Amino acid sequence: MTTPTSIDLMNLDPFAAGTDHELFAILREHDPLHWNAEHPGPGFWSVTRYEDIKAVASNAADFSVTDGTQIASRRAEGEGARSIHHVDPPEHNALRGIVTPHVRAVKVKSLAPDITAVIDQLLDEHASSGEIDFVNAIAAQLPLVMIGRLLGAPLADCPNLLRWTNQMASEDPDYSEGPQTAVRARDEVFDYFRGLEKLRRECPADDLVSVLTAAELDGVPLARGYLDAYYLILMVAGNETTRNLLSGGVNVLAQNPQWWDYMRANPTKIRLVVEEMVRYVSPVLSMRRTATRDIEMHGKTISAGDKVVMWFCSANRDDRVFDDADTFIGTRHPNEHLGFGWGAHACLGSNLARMEAQLFFTRVIERGLSIDVTAPPNRLQSNFFRGIKSLPTRIETR
Repeated sequence: MTTPTSIDLMNLDPFAAGTDHELFAILREHDPLHWNAEHPGPGFWSVTRYEDIKAVASNAADFSVTDGTQIASRRAEGEGARSIHHVDPPEHNALRGIVTPHVRAVKVKSLAPDITAVIDQLLDEHASSGEIDFVNAIAAQLPLVMIGRLLGAPLADCPNLLRWTNQMASEDPDYSEGPQTAVRARDEVFDYFRGLEKLRRECPADDLVSVLTAAELDGVPLARGYLDAYYLILMVAGNETTRNLLSGGVNVLAQNPQWWDYMRANPTKIRLVVEEMVRYVSPVLSMRRTATRDIEMHGKTISAGDKVVMWFCSANRDDRVFDDADTFIGTRHPNEHLGFGWGAHACLGSNLARMEAQLFFTRVIERGLSIDVTAPPNRLQSNFFRGIKSLPTRIETR
């Protein structure tokens, strides 16, 4: 029998098997503030209940991001200027505000024709072509092309963006040979975007690199470190969330095919099904904070300097908030999940991720296609992203 004391969330096997929700159910019920050893590392507290996670995510004064947002004590951008992920308000608000107008819902809505065109191109290429890996053929390609366009990266360079994203975002052995892989990828990202930035300074365009090169913070142009960090976070976040949502969503629908039928009969309700995918899949599993003072929670003391990990995937299965939480219910409403985080650091690209997923499933249905999963997913070994590395499928006309 699994007990709270035997649960080690640094063991990636349950995440790779897709059974980690069983462990979080135990923790939510019996040990909602769970101490986890870490080797190497000092250990961390796990917060697993919905309301507790919202409270931590909303309280930057007591729970800071400046020491990192992943369990391991590292920052993807290195030791230079911090990305928006690693600064607290009010500095975070000022940095985030530079890009926010360009990813608002109304702006993203204007991208719908471009997104639809990319989706149709991918479906044209892979429909009725036999078995494909849905992740590499479609789930990775759609967000890759779109974030490339938003940043201003030429289509020919997008494969490099995907490779760098994989190497930066995961220590899975299929993508990484160790910490040096991420460091090498980071340096290549910096070099690439500095070259693109030089071109945009000479000839601005309608893209985020042009926006950032012209941006100011407190009346001063963004420093080199801020620019590097921003390019990095936009590239990784712009790829990972949608890729994991699409692949996870198709896999969930294979297990719950009645929701394919529901979307075909109710195309205006596809947005609700996609929202449930975000909750059920939880593309981003966790985010970390660091306590700035001693804090009491559930009869325990979080000491100043302790790492505190918010498990969004656990919050999204909390039956104190969601009825029948372990069941995929495509009509669930309201659906106040934490699949895109919460508070000041909620996902900057959530509108784009939603739009891409909604339009993808809409076009599959409008074109009279079916997506059949032909073998179990090969899941990412990660306690940070809920990723699928490969998902064998067939896309055919019904």
